[in-house]
Amino acid sequence: MDSLLKPKKFLLFIYISFICSCSYQLVDSYEEKINILISSENTQLDNLFIALLKENGSFNLNPPTSNNNNIFQIKIENHKLSRYSGASSLDGRTTRVRMEYEFSFSIIFSNLKEPLFREFKESSYYVYDDSKLLSMEEEEDVLVREFIRSSQQKLELLLINFKER
Repeated sequence: MDSLLKPKKFLLFIYISFICSCSYQLVDSYEEKINILISSENTQLDNLFIALLKENGSFNLNPPTSNNNNIFQIKIENHKLSRYSGASSLDGRTTRVRMEYEFSFSIIFSNLKEPLFREFKESSYYVYDDSKLLSMEEEEDVLVREFIRSSQQKLELLLINFKER
């Protein structure tokens, strides 16, 4: 039995050493703020995206322009929210609504030879009820904020990856 435990302990030690030697760290442990400049159309969805980005402590939206090599320039190309009837009852009434979120943008950074185009898409369903329209508006607002926060997390991971290169 002891002979079986020794290889497992050894492999565990090797695995932990490998992870530590590769400078593995959780994304939340990344201390440095990411400097970004955002250009967008002045739409309600873009303004909400920027407002939530300001609340996020990972980004610096107004970086000093003295060091342009450290600034990501992001241009929001397409930012939209669509609603579709997801399911209907036997009498033809809508019972579920599918909400789709699309966020496409381009990135300009000193390490990139040409602008990089990326797109994030998400969708979600919620129950539609004519008698609860006000609560459904609140639910839609929460979904939109979740979509935006998710895209911001993906954007953060993408930018950290480019910054580390």
